[in-house]
Amino acid sequence: MNRAWPKTLRHVAGNGPRLIPSNIMITCETTFDSELLNLPKGRKLTALRNELLHNINLGETAIFRFLRGYLVASLWSSTDDEGEPLDNDFGITSIATESLLSAWAECSRFMRENETDLTHLDDEHNGQNLWLTRCRHGAGFWSTCTDDESAEYAMLQLTHASHGFGEIDLYIGDDKKLHFSNEGGIV
Repeated sequence: MNRAWPKTLRHVAGNGPRLIPSNIMITCETTFDSELLNLPKGRKLTALRNELLHNINLGETAIFRFLRGYLVASLWSSTDDEGEPLDNDFGITSIATESLLSAWAECSRFMRENETDLTHLDDEHNGQNLWLTRCRHGAGFWSTCTDDESAEYAMLQLTHASHGFGEIDLYIGDDKKLHFSNEGGIV
C-alpha cells in the first residue's frame, strides 16, 4: 500500500492553482485552514465541498480513497422511505456539505487512531468496512477473511474501534440533500 507523499501537490482552492514543493509536508487539513481564513463563510464551505469532492474523485491519497469507500458504502447500504437503496437516485455529490465534512473528519480520525491495523486491506475497502461495521450491517471488518493471525487480530481491533464511533444513519433531508445523523456533532 503506497502512502508516500506526492512529489508535487496541485492545489486549486482559495487563490487559484499553485504547486507546493515536495519538501513541504502538508495535509489537506493544513491547506484548507490556511487557504480559507480570509474567505467569507459561504465561500469557505463551497471551497471545502469542491475540494473534497475533487479529491474523493481522484483518490490520490489514502484518506480520500478511504473516504470514497465509506461514502459509497453509506449510499448502497442506506435506503429511502420506500426501502430503495439511496445509490439508485443519489451519489456522493448529493451529500450535504456538513455531512461530507463530518465524514471526512471521522474517517481521518479513524485512520490516525488505527493506522497499524489498517495495513491489511486497501484503503477503499477499509472505508467500506468502517461504515458497515459501525452501523452493524452484518458485514465489515469482523467478517473479512484473512490467512494470517495478525490480520485476524487487526480485524478484531478495527471492529472494536468502529463500534466505538457509534451507529449513524444517512437520510434525505428537507433540502433534498443526504445527511448523516451525526453531522452537527462533528463539524
